[in-house]
Amino acid sequence: MKVLVVYAHPDPKSFNHAVLESFTRGLKDGGHTFEVSDLYSIKFKPALGLEDFAQFSGKPMPKDVLDQQAMVARTDGLVFIFPVWWYSCPAILRGWIDRVLCRGFAYQFTETGAMEGLLKKAKAMIINTTGGPEPKYKASGMGDIIKKAFHEIFADCGIANLEHVFLYFVQATDDETRKKYLERVYNLGKEF
Repeated sequence: MKVLVVYAHPDPKSFNHAVLESFTRGLKDGGHTFEVSDLYSIKFKPALGLEDFAQFSGKPMPKDVLDQQAMVARTDGLVFIFPVWWYSCPAILRGWIDRVLCRGFAYQFTETGAMEGLLKKAKAMIINTTGGPEPKYKASGMGDIIKKAFHEIFADCGIANLEHVFLYFVQATDDETRKKYLERVYNLGKEF
């Protein structure tokens, strides 16, 4: 399977980066091919601008959006690796979603006004690290809310097979727990 990994964390020494490395090593060992779009390293512009409204008039989209869309188009699967910040994703990834998964590329409206997804990918996965412990996310329902929001976005784009994985409380976990997390994401990549 050809996979695009969209990665959003500014620190190349972060645990998120270790997750990225472990996951992509698993992809490689599983016989998959992949590309990584490291949004911070490419300095992806997250703010939706006037030029992005070209989607509504049939004009060409900005080059950075077209480049990302080309990466999405040539894959069978999508993976997103990012930390949960304030119960959502980093702004740079939110901007990627707003700009790249636009109307005419990721979805369209039918004559009846229904939304039709255009990205018919075999599989998608979200791997999140969290700053809080698992009981907090479960007791408050925030984990379910985060999952629901992203599942709706990707379902609207035509991706029905979405797996969501949380790696909880990473800054307070011990080395053994982190090692288990990295083994888990390696296996997720290998079996993707």
